[in-house]
Amino acid sequence: MALTAQLPQHGTLDVTLDGLGCGLAWEAVDRARPRPALACTHCGRPMHAKVSPRGGRFFAHDRRFPACPGAGETEEHRSLKRALAAAAREAGHKAQLEFTAAHYGWRADVLVTAAQGRRTALEAQLSSASVDDVLARTRRYSDDNLAAVWFTHRAARWLTHVPAARLYRPSGPDGPWNRTHPLVSRFSVVACPEVCDPSPFWHGPVHAGWDHDEERTLTEFVADVLSGRLVPRRLTTALGTRYHGWAAPEDVKAADDHAASPPTVLPVRSTGEDRPLQ
Repeated sequence: MALTAQLPQHGTLDVTLDGLGCGLAWEAVDRARPRPALACTHCGRPMHAKVSPRGGRFFAHDRRFPACPGAGETEEHRSLKRALAAAAREAGHKAQLEFTAAHYGWRADVLVTAAQGRRTALEAQLSSASVDDVLARTRRYSDDNLAAVWFTHRAARWLTHVPAARLYRPSGPDGPWNRTHPLVSRFSVVACPEVCDPSPFWHGPVHAGWDHDEERTLTEFVADVLSGRLVPRRLTTALGTRYHGWAAPEDVKAADDHAASPPTVLPVRSTGEDRPLQ
């Protein structure tokens, strides 16, 4: 089941676009006679137009073919893909659903192309997936110079291994995907009071750190990520790179600069010795 299909002499049909993206009415493919020769954009097998019980339009294989990436997708998955494409288009970018690479190495749920040509894959991952699988799929995008951002409603283990956002699940079957869990942080450096008091030991001239994470609407988050106003926060650990939410580039730079700066040394009056403080 998919949101796109191929039709000879018309190219790719997209149910999320007016006129299916090529000037055709839905009625021209749904139960039309003679039957249009719809084909899957990935495996090329025959498809037909359908409407879900909740009114969602999509294309389904004539015969079940589990090997196709689009086989077995739920209406919930399709609704998130629609939401991601709509958010990217609202931000002024070109969004293509279910786009398959020419070499068949990857198939993006939503491929976004910015005006400058930079491409980003937005991946809706609502079913369970292993860390290794998500990392492998992310590397395939990276090998073709694509960024990838993953979206899920699950508390998945892979959320800290790739650039990702966790969403609140819609309250009802027809509810929109419209809010992220808290995921945007800001870095600040503020003067610490009572710096002359040697106790408690953690007092220093400044206090630096990340504030509490902020929620965003899905539309705001996608727009900020695609524009570069938000970037993933990378942490280097003994186990490799880990991700901890998102932040503005200037906040990431400020945190890196602060971490690289030499410690401030204050006198400890009770002993006459100096002690380093951050």
